[in-house]
Amino acid sequence: MGADSAQTLEEWQAVCPWTIHRDPGTGASLPVPPGWEGLVAPEIRIVLRCPGSLTFRPNVTLTVERPPGELSELPTYTDALLHDMTLGLTDLTVIAIDHYELWGVEGRRALSAYRSGIYTLALEQYWFLKDGLATVVAGTCAVEQHDELAETFAYIVAGMDLASRLPDE
Repeated sequence: MGADSAQTLEEWQAVCPWTIHRDPGTGASLPVPPGWEGLVAPEIRIVLRCPGSLTFRPNVTLTVERPPGELSELPTYTDALLHDMTLGLTDLTVIAIDHYELWGVEGRRALSAYRSGIYTLALEQYWFLKDGLATVVAGTCAVEQHDELAETFAYIVAGMDLASRLPDE
């Protein structure tokens, strides 16, 4: 049985050829591509970075938050997340927003592009609300790297386990 034919997350992760990185504080986990490294960054639960690159070093981050009550539904959380992105990212262009389901949990996938210094970056984000927690995964790479990395980002998300708690709870 391959990861693509797994019926549960546990089955998927058991046959995944990649290492699974778990965040003990939140219960979230992500598959780690071969050669990628984990980094420590304040306020970010999981950070993965691609090995050296001639251009921008692709990375994947996972963050977890408990949205306030008015943002506890997926449509309102989505609107707020996209609004905040436009405030913080220079020249953000949202290319697509799609419905996405992960192990029975409804979420969203957004593909965007923006400028960061000398780089034009592609940002592929997935977010899910479950049990009052938002788990957000973002894959970032130079625009010219996106075609090469899109399957990697999708495979990471396909095998992720959503957060079940905040570290301080």
